[in-house]
Amino acid sequence: MNPKLLFTQTAYALHLDACGVASATLPPHLLERLQQTGPVPFAPENLSSRMDTQALLPGSRSCMVVLFPYKPKEEEAGNIALYARPLDYHKINHQYLEKIIQVMQEAYPEESFLPLVDTSPMVDRYLAYQAGLGFFGRNHCLIHPTYGSFVTIGSILTTLDMAPDSPLSLSCGDCHICQHHCPGGVIREGHFNPWHCKSYLTQKKEELTEEEIQILRRTPTLFGCDECQLHCPYNQKAPASPLPEIHEHRISTLTEEMLSSYSNRSFDKTFRSYAFAWRGKKVLSRNLELLSKK
Repeated sequence: MNPKLLFTQTAYALHLDACGVASATLPPHLLERLQQTGPVPFAPENLSSRMDTQALLPGSRSCMVVLFPYKPKEEEAGNIALYARPLDYHKINHQYLEKIIQVMQEAYPEESFLPLVDTSPMVDRYLAYQAGLGFFGRNHCLIHPTYGSFVTIGSILTTLDMAPDSPLSLSCGDCHICQHHCPGGVIREGHFNPWHCKSYLTQKKEELTEEEIQILRRTPTLFGCDECQLHCPYNQKAPASPLPEIHEHRISTLTEEMLSSYSNRSFDKTFRSYAFAWRGKKVLSRNLELLSKK
């Protein structure tokens, strides 16, 4: 069977219908684009490492990219960003990618495969764009035509030579809704300041400035921020995630009573299966205290 067809059929069987293929050779102009953008939170400072697929998997020729939708079935109140309410998406995505690799490896035993979630240095959003899985919104989120930006990204580098998909010719057009709802004023014409993004500030371990505290207090979330995404027309019409893991074991709210009942160590042990726990109890407690004083 054609390897690309086998990949898509396997992904679809797992209810992953947003999938595509990109070349593992990234274009030189991407480095220039990254340099113009400048440093962004939690991304490697070495820009070349974000493009070097050969350092991760020598001989890699293609990249299979999969989107993992995380929109819940119903609206739910809470103070945790939607993506972090289910069990940690890194683990969920990795499990699905391993299932795909198992099928591909059986069909092509002499080829190599490497699963990637966003803990790798790779430019995962750009790979998804190249694989025809969305366009870049004004908020710099990847927006899929069906699932919107309520998606996380997983990829599989492979030595297989697979025909790449083409990027979508879509854009936000005249829509500026996200710009009007961003708590940090991050989204401006011709300028994007990720260091004022509330999602970043809720995860920043260093002491917050007064300006950053005011940004934090503009919405009730203590981890992450969904404001620009909640108001996006693509997300408002997006269906709920087809993945059962997204709707199970959800934690939507952390309270002062909950946080104070755990030591730092017991908090890490209890909640280590959730993405919101990665910065530790101290940062979350600080955020909750700042929010309670507004």
